[in-house]
Amino acid sequence: MMRYRIRKQVISAICILACGVNLAACAKTPEKKIVVDKSEGLSKENILPKETDTPKDLKIPEHWQERMERSDGYVTVEADCQIQIQEIYNTPVYSYEMRHMTDKLLKKLCDYFSDGDPLYKEPAMTKEALQAQKDDIINMRGQWAWEEGNDISPMTARIDELIEKAPEEEKRQHTEAKLVEPQQLEVESVNEKGTSASRMYSKYYYETEEKIGFAARVDKGQEVNPMIRAINYNDKLGSTSNFLYSQGTFIDEKWMEKNITSQEILEFHNEYYDNYLERLKIGLAQEGDGIIQKEDALEEADKVLEALSLKGYGVTDCFKATGSPESVSWGYLDEENQTLTTGYSIYYAPKAGDLVGYEQPFQRPYEEVPETIYAPSFSTEGIHMIITKEGLQLFEWTNLAKKKEAIAENTKLLSFDEIKEKLADHLFYTIISSFSEGKEQGCSFHYKVADVQLRAANIPAYEDQEAVWLAPAWVFKVKYDMVLSALGTKKNEETVVLNAIDGGYVMPKVDHRLGWP
Repeated sequence: MMRYRIRKQVISAICILACGVNLAACAKTPEKKIVVDKSEGLSKENILPKETDTPKDLKIPEHWQERMERSDGYVTVEADCQIQIQEIYNTPVYSYEMRHMTDKLLKKLCDYFSDGDPLYKEPAMTKEALQAQKDDIINMRGQWAWEEGNDISPMTARIDELIEKAPEEEKRQHTEAKLVEPQQLEVESVNEKGTSASRMYSKYYYETEEKIGFAARVDKGQEVNPMIRAINYNDKLGSTSNFLYSQGTFIDEKWMEKNITSQEILEFHNEYYDNYLERLKIGLAQEGDGIIQKEDALEEADKVLEALSLKGYGVTDCFKATGSPESVSWGYLDEENQTLTTGYSIYYAPKAGDLVGYEQPFQRPYEEVPETIYAPSFSTEGIHMIITKEGLQLFEWTNLAKKKEAIAENTKLLSFDEIKEKLADHLFYTIISSFSEGKEQGCSFHYKVADVQLRAANIPAYEDQEAVWLAPAWVFKVKYDMVLSALGTKKNEETVVLNAIDGGYVMPKVDHRLGWP
């Protein structure tokens, strides 16, 4: 299963706020009134007829090289990167509502992925299996190496509690594809007791008696059988509709990039973790007859969508992936002698004219900034598959949504010159909202644009709280140095999503269980 752990890199993503302990005097609320969930509909001047002949002229440079300053260099934004954006003719705005994970839909998905094999309830882990996971944590194997120097006792204590209640042998009970009370897996229970660097919550488990969840295995007679999980949308709980089919554990180049970047930001290295990542790099680099070709993987992924009657999605990314169908470790492929198989990890998102959707990465949102803020009720829909020569290893469908209507078939977008100024303004606002007096204390913030994309992202729907609009959006990946008077220079990165029509900031949706907005 592809998993993304909230580790120290997440803490680094909010380093600005954390630094406030030493720079408390810098914190100050912006004078301008904050605008949240602002969506006043589309004005007539922003609605264009559908275009078939002439692409938009947004004055996008092929190579963007520039330096922008705010507040006499307190915040600088530098760009020196290629921008590869295909010709854009139409940038529509579509209205979507959350799609419910009904018993009917769940059965359809389970029937397809089980391929006639029976289902059994996700069994309780045995005492032996739990002890093995505890040993991995204590010995800092695999991803657990991130916990070096942290207090892991709350997690190991929770495992001890689970061991006391655990059976000696695995017991199986066959079941049908039907929503029941969500089942919390043992790993999820332990993760909730993680350190500030590792605490995470599952998108498939919410504490409730309502029948909105599903957790089962497909009885294929294997040592490690594939898992199926699902959850239904519940506004009060904060859950969205999600579905997962997973065989073993796999990671991809996207996951690897996140980890390497985190190492750089945090200057974190130890022998065990470096060796672990090196072994996974070797797995990702595998070539030969045993490796599925990229074109074949894409073709197989398209067949899955066709079989499930899922239309209107486009490929956003395709990366090499590696893993093991037999892996059950919480440390993510931490077994040193484990044979890895390699394939491709393929990401899909809804198409909106000539654009494809973008689901924002996990990061802390900014609320107290003096600009238009769009806070959607749910994130952009996405589909993720991992395919190897042996077949489909992962299918995850998140934020299931249903298109309601077209708000506009084409829209007028800000020019690139206008949107880049909006980017610089936003980055400046995020700093002054927390460190309005930081300049006087010798602080400065230096951003460098690493990547630029024109995509589509969810924003609040006008006068419809149950819906969102999938609207054109610019996506900027930026890395930056924080020169802090008391702490020296700290590195970080974030992704900024701006509404391409008016330049407003699009906030990422954050799990409220983390204690964030």
